Amino acid sequence: MESTIGYPIPSLLQSGLNIVVFFFPLMLYAVWATLAFADLSRGGGRSAGARLGWGVTILALPWLGAGLYHTVGRSGIPGGVRGVMVGGGIVVYVALLLLGRLAGGIS
Repeated sequence: MESTIGYPIPSLLQSGLNIVVFFFPLMLYAVWATLAFADLSRGGGRSAGARLGWGVTILALPWLGAGLYHTVGRSGIPGGVRGVMVGGGIVVYVALLLLGRLAGGIS
């Protein structure tokens, strides 16, 4: 569909996918960081310096820091849950990007 000034008007599906693809990484970071900070606050046998270091890493490197904490940081969350949380989040995001590309709304 074309508007009167010659620009294509995105469909409802394209607009929705654009919004989801824009906000999904922010939601992933919010969940990963919240769980990481909750786990760090319990201590888990880590020194105060190690907890501070992980906290700074999570804040300084948003997705990478939180993802690294859950994959290599000796998180107290069970391994299967961490794998699904981090790996599944990445897989779902890539699937949304591919779906958006197929729908023609994301280039």
